[in-house]
Amino acid sequence: MFKLPNMSGLQRNDRADGTEILKVESEMNVTLPNTFKKLLQSINGLSLGGGLAIYGTEELMERNETWEVREYAGGYVAIGDDGGGNVFLMRQELGAMEVLLVGAGDMNPKNATVISPDLIEWITSGFPLPFDMDVLVDVPDTCRIVLIKMPDEGLKGLLQIKTTLGLATSTADLLKGSKQLPFVLVDNFPYGKAKKLIEELGVMGSVLSLKTN
Repeated sequence: MFKLPNMSGLQRNDRADGTEILKVESEMNVTLPNTFKKLLQSINGLSLGGGLAIYGTEELMERNETWEVREYAGGYVAIGDDGGGNVFLMRQELGAMEVLLVGAGDMNPKNATVISPDLIEWITSGFPLPFDMDVLVDVPDTCRIVLIKMPDEGLKGLLQIKTTLGLATSTADLLKGSKQLPFVLVDNFPYGKAKKLIEELGVMGSVLSLKTN
């Protein structure tokens, strides 16, 4: 049993059994660190004041799909978030203990901050962070992708943008919209995914702008 810190607003769930944990690993096709599994067997998820949360077995799959962890942070698993658009990651290794913090808009682990070398120690110490929670970046869940300039490549560039973003918009509508700038290509698009795809477009990505909803 873990001794949780005495903090206002801290809520915890009942323990998970081994069967629940194995089912989650199988359905997600992931390897959960032993330290995290040990936590789940004592506390199957917890939250602090409606903000910071450590996921239980019921949230793990849904939240990892929402953050698109498999696509943008392969080899890692999201174990929680701060409630403000920042995600807690751990390596998919049995012996992993280190906890990382990364913005949902940039899930690349190379850009993450190590907040603790030991998950259990971090939790029992009251979730300390190396900086003030107030300065964490508030990343939106979704955005609009707006065409603000015609690509130098013309129609060829528009078609490349359409393919990269996976747009259902017809070529005719794209051409029409490109003559009435700014033109909203897509609404309610996952923000993190939008940033990643625009990066893949390279220089051509400069003709696009992200607008929060």
